[in-house]
Amino acid sequence: MRVFPRGASFRGEPISKAFLSPRAARYCPACIAEDGNRADRQFRLLWGFRHGARCDRHSTWLLDASCQDETNLRLAIGNDPLEPPRAAVSETPEYLTWLRARITGGPSFGDSWVNGQTLEQVLAASEMLGGILQHGHKVALTRLSPAETEEATDIGFSIYSEGPEAVEEALDTIRKTSPATAVQAGPLAYYGKLFDWLDRRSNAIDPGPIRDILRDHIVKHSAVEPGTTVLGVEITERRFHTVYSLSSALGIERPRLSRLLKKLGEIPANSTEVETGNMVFEVDKTVPLIEAFTTAIPLLDVPDYLGASKRQVEILYRAGIIQPLVPRKERGAVRNVVFGRSQLDDFLKRISDLPLLDETNDENFHSISYACQRGAGRFEDILRGLTLGFRHSGKLGFSAIYVDVRSLVSMRKSA
Repeated sequence: MRVFPRGASFRGEPISKAFLSPRAARYCPACIAEDGNRADRQFRLLWGFRHGARCDRHSTWLLDASCQDETNLRLAIGNDPLEPPRAAVSETPEYLTWLRARITGGPSFGDSWVNGQTLEQVLAASEMLGGILQHGHKVALTRLSPAETEEATDIGFSIYSEGPEAVEEALDTIRKTSPATAVQAGPLAYYGKLFDWLDRRSNAIDPGPIRDILRDHIVKHSAVEPGTTVLGVEITERRFHTVYSLSSALGIERPRLSRLLKKLGEIPANSTEVETGNMVFEVDKTVPLIEAFTTAIPLLDVPDYLGASKRQVEILYRAGIIQPLVPRKERGAVRNVVFGRSQLDDFLKRISDLPLLDETNDENFHSISYACQRGAGRFEDILRGLTLGFRHSGKLGFSAIYVDVRSLVSMRKSA
């Protein structure tokens, strides 16, 4: 261990001075008794770690030395008689077993990702996660008792050692249990001391991957404006909108936008104004949906747009070939039978991609409506196939589809 004016290191790993102390400030009386004579007493490295409140070998709480500024154990304890060990009721936490294995070269902790991080990165992140889950968003870790610190670190380590997905689930819980209710609440309100630690208090020591995990979680669940710096990284692309930012981006008044989102099923029908304001909406999904709705075509106008008859459009609608923007089972579907323009344009493109009909040899080719009347099959079935379809150059939309009636009738009879 090396101590510098503004930090320290342990076996090449950068650490904070509070994480591991070279002073013999605590000891296990059971271990000292096993050492025998006063001259043979030895300080154990594990006693110097801030997160080590107990002796993992004897499951007893470490005692404070009478002279805590000494680096020599014999001087720290002095000639005073040893106090009796105080047994810890709970089992030895898993993180202490992992810590001993790391510093003694013992078996690694499975294939866990924690083995690729420094000791302080793992234990500091574990302590912070467990502290917030156990004591709330405003927890003051330095004011916890050694037993409470051990419990918090043990809870956090059981999560952190499982990997990034487990950490994300813990962040979900932390965000959901946040007391923040204001629409403008930021990451500090949602994540408490965890965000404060990673944003301002961990600049000297790299906190490890938990900073990236939290940043991704914030961007994933909050409407972060492009250009905003989150935990040291500038966010260049918006991923989520609030009702307010979505209203501004689309130029739709917020009350009307809220009603529209409720019709689309993006907002529960009974949501309050505050609940609606706190919701976020995925940009890639919501913006195209809103734009599609604002440019949608009512059912009454679809026949003219597709160059089809009213009967043909009703068949397509009933068969589910064309889908309304508001699903049939959703509230408001009957009053809002409108279709996305892009969906209808896809049908028109399929028609425009058909080969042109040779009008000099079209005796067997007739319009799709004529083919249905002559037993070639149902309109929706012919439209799904169109393997024998051609496009009449003088007509538009569905009326331009011409098919080989004889071939279709023959195929249907054979089937």
